[in-house]
Amino acid sequence: MAVTRSDVAREAGVSPAVVSYVLNNGPRPVAAATRARVLAAIARLDYRPNAIASALRGGSTQTVGLLTPNRSNPFFGELAEAFERTLKQQGYLALTGSTYGNSGIADRLLRTFVDRKVDGVILAPGVSVSGSLLARVEQPLLILEKLSNHGSFSTVRTDDLADAMTCVDHLQVHGHTHIGCISGPPHSSTEALRLRGWRNAQRRAANPSGDALVAFADVSEAGGYQATGTLLSTHGRPWAVYGARPTALFVASDVQAIGALAACWELGLRVPDDVAIVSMGGTRAARYTIPVLTTIREDVDYLAASACNRLLRDIREPGTPPEHVELTGNLVIGRTCGC
Repeated sequence: MAVTRSDVAREAGVSPAVVSYVLNNGPRPVAAATRARVLAAIARLDYRPNAIASALRGGSTQTVGLLTPNRSNPFFGELAEAFERTLKQQGYLALTGSTYGNSGIADRLLRTFVDRKVDGVILAPGVSVSGSLLARVEQPLLILEKLSNHGSFSTVRTDDLADAMTCVDHLQVHGHTHIGCISGPPHSSTEALRLRGWRNAQRRAANPSGDALVAFADVSEAGGYQATGTLLSTHGRPWAVYGARPTALFVASDVQAIGALAACWELGLRVPDDVAIVSMGGTRAARYTIPVLTTIREDVDYLAASACNRLLRDIREPGTPPEHVELTGNLVIGRTCGC
């Protein structure tokens, strides 16, 4: 049976109100000897206050809900870790949930966060929540993705369009013209921007940019593996249209690029001698591939800090106008591009 505040009061020989004053450091002072007696009773009985009830009485649960598509993706795993560390430093607990690209799951998790009275919510890129539900969320909400209509929500996002163009430009510097593109599902605004970045860079250089050079795939190792086979095998679409395979690949995520490396090995293609690869994400896993990936590094710690600062501002200062921040990644040279 759970120990109650009344049990502590009886053990210490004081009233429940005095126990409350000790636990909350007020509002009334407690004599040092009495405080010591209460604390000793708490230790003997192993009393644990109801943190949720206390938080609700204070108007805050000190929790933030974070929705990600899938933490098995190294980027989102690292992003969630960064948010947990940053929020902990601010005295908040992160509640995380994965949606697996399912809007129904996303809606249910968001409702759960709202029902648990979280102080705020963060939606990672690729999380799709119904607009009608978003409109009913009363807590401050921050989105890590570009939206056509920001509404009353603050946003912090990476410049996916510019970062993708940087990747393709780098491959072009190495002399590649037929550059394939492996993208995630096209309904994601993040993936759509990365695809557009590839296409813009190719068109600017008067290089091929048709759909025959694009393969859509799940954002996973298996997705990247399958898409690479589609683009580089002799029976793939690029061979049918151009009579040759691409000599380079722009891959929209590190996790897909890991699968692409495995597919190249199975096809007997050397990276970067036969096929150069540049990806996006800059995850820890990218440092340990063979060869090491050249990738755009999106600083998850800085992204998490920027997002948390804005969300906590919205929590602590209700009514402040939303802010929209855009961050740019850095190209980290590995061994897959030919440098």
